[in-house]
Amino acid sequence: MYDRQVMDVEDALRAVDAALDAASSEGAGSVAVAVVDDNGDLVAFARADGTPIFQRRHAIRKAYTASRTGADLQEFAAERARRGMSATEFDDGFVGAAHGGVVVRAAGQGAVIGAIGVQGFDRELDERLARVALAALQGGLS
Repeated sequence: MYDRQVMDVEDALRAVDAALDAASSEGAGSVAVAVVDDNGDLVAFARADGTPIFQRRHAIRKAYTASRTGADLQEFAAERARRGMSATEFDDGFVGAAHGGVVVRAAGQGAVIGAIGVQGFDRELDERLARVALAALQGGLS
């Protein structure tokens, strides 16, 4: 029998809540958080009140990109730059690279089970909040 860990809604919502709580504590204002599964399909999403549409879309795009490439976006961007590549070379119009996207891996298996994307107005904060969400998720993967 083939058994693998998957991203479930309960875990995804815990990650979203952790990121939004941390954003609120830091006075981040508008921020959006997305969690996707290993196919890049949206599992959970939330945003602070007043968050503009572009931030919402970018959070989902960041999560999608991390999931589909199997790499945290900082690493993905650095590797692309090292090779002189652009995101358009992936033949997927939704792939992009920026800070604030992290891969979620199965405990003990290392397989990608999803990703988290955060978009606000500060890329260092996006990255920090994505890692807060990841820590909350990894603390209790079902």
